[in-house]
Amino acid sequence: LSSGKGLPKAAVVGAAGGIGQPLSLLLKNSPHIGDLALSDIVNTPGVAADLGHINSPGGVFGFNGPDNMEEALSGCDVVVVPAGVPRKPGM
Repeated sequence: LSSGKGLPKAAVVGAAGGIGQPLSLLLKNSPHIGDLALSDIVNTPGVAADLGHINSPGGVFGFNGPDNMEEALSGCDVVVVPAGVPRKPGM
């Protein structure tokens, strides 16, 4: 397993969105998750900074844009992808 205390490392792709932010909060609070990598097109370092104040074993790391995706997913045991486009009328 990837992170320091024998806990799995998780990543959230779409972490700055309306579903990704609360999902990231839940994962950060979980005693079953170590490090947490957050990835999205924009605003991810801010979400990571907010979640970094939560007292839990793992760290939180924010990555912006597709160019940083490989680094964000490196060593991850679990990847959750809530990313997408909100539904529009007629969908």
